[in-house]
Amino acid sequence: MIPAILRRTACCAAIACGVSAAAYAQTESGGLYIQGGYSSFTFEAEDTGYEVDTDAVTARVGLQLSPNWAIEADLSAGVEDGDLDFDSSEDDLDFDDNNDGDFTDIINVSGDLGLDFMAGAYARYILPISDKFEFHARAGYAYAQVNANVVTPGGNTFTIAEDAEDGFTAGGGLSYDITENIELRGDYTWYGFDAVDVTGATVALGLKF
Repeated sequence: MIPAILRRTACCAAIACGVSAAAYAQTESGGLYIQGGYSSFTFEAEDTGYEVDTDAVTARVGLQLSPNWAIEADLSAGVEDGDLDFDSSEDDLDFDDNNDGDFTDIINVSGDLGLDFMAGAYARYILPISDKFEFHARAGYAYAQVNANVVTPGGNTFTIAEDAEDGFTAGGGLSYDITENIELRGDYTWYGFDAVDVTGATVALGLKF
């Protein structure tokens, strides 16, 4: 009699543990999440070293697959162009800015660089560090489209760049659970494009489903 009772008790305990573990895993694995926020990007041209800062709004959607892994995608649209100012020559720009009959003058060109949009897809590793805080690292691939317009001292306005870049990207950040379903997240991301290095910082508010 006692062994049978023990077996039933052990069986019930095992079932209870299994149910509890499944419930815990379901809770911890999360699910769909969406986020929206503001980003600041720094573009640095590899050939000249010039830096330009520009701002954007960012939307993000993700799916947490397990307590430690998620996949996500984000899209940023430029809202404020960055000022650029650099010395060039009429020969490089291929026109006679002051109409003096030669292409040799050095001129200072000022203008702005704007981000049309930037899209990226990532795998994200999540490491909880407390009940409220999580650290994460992510890596993926991104695509961006930018344009740059300048005004010369002669009053000529033209586009010096209207280009698309893509490459690998990586970064990390922290998130804080304001409530069970609302989180505040900060990210720092590096984008390895061919002709320009880009870094971005994003602060976003998110909703977890």
